[in-house]
Amino acid sequence: MNGLLVMQSDFGLSDGAVSAMCGVVLSVDDKLRIYHLTHDIPPFDTFEASYRLMQAVPFWPEGTVFVTVVDPGVGSSRKNIVAKTKRGQYIVTPDNGSLSHISRAVGIESVRVISERIGRRQNSEQSYTFLGRDLFSYTAALLASGKVSYEEIGEEMDLRELVLFAGLHPEITETRIQGVIETLDVRFGSLWTNISRKDFHTLNVHDGEDLDVSVYNGRTRVYHSFVPFQRTFADVEIGEPLLYINSLDYVGLALNQGNFSKAYNIGTRKPWYIVLERIPKSKQPE
Repeated sequence: MNGLLVMQSDFGLSDGAVSAMCGVVLSVDDKLRIYHLTHDIPPFDTFEASYRLMQAVPFWPEGTVFVTVVDPGVGSSRKNIVAKTKRGQYIVTPDNGSLSHISRAVGIESVRVISERIGRRQNSEQSYTFLGRDLFSYTAALLASGKVSYEEIGEEMDLRELVLFAGLHPEITETRIQGVIETLDVRFGSLWTNISRKDFHTLNVHDGEDLDVSVYNGRTRVYHSFVPFQRTFADVEIGEPLLYINSLDYVGLALNQGNFSKAYNIGTRKPWYIVLERIPKSKQPE
């Protein structure tokens, strides 16, 4: 382990919850370095928690420990787990879908179920509603400090039992891709899809080439236009749309110096989806 511990939650920073978690970590080992991914996940939004882990985890060194606590099922029968990614990071989390995007983008090597005998903070046995403090942060600190090995955390879990969200992959044909608008580039309102660079290039589209783009809310088409695929926002005029590959290697739909989501009142996830269709070269604009 490298002594790095990264936290994520839906707790916000208006009370002492995050500070309490940090205190538990430092009580285990005050030499651990604590960082914060975000604590602004919308309450109970496990899908968003999953996505934001994908945005950060791959860029941290091997041996980094993440603890993510977005847990609408706290205290229920769902499992408390630690996952080891195929790049050697560790994620301490409820088993509620929060590993879905990491599973897709990085891969999960193995998962262990946290033994309360090992991973629960002393004298917290009657606490059932703040496992972020009493179980997840404590387990993460034991792991990050090397006081407990990954193998000692608990029994290995069958990866086929892991809770993962459905619909993480687009539908692809030779000339058409249908994907989900998974989230927004929060500050700028660009639409971020589940269509990877690899998926997109099955359409054999080149820089500057237009695609037929539609955005649907269920069966209702709320946006339709011919949109160029470009490398950068500056390749189109201010206020004009473009398709591009975002920082996570997935297709985005944006307005140059504009907010696409607000401009067209577009949301995310089911029932919002996007369709990209290749335009025959004979019909491409001159």
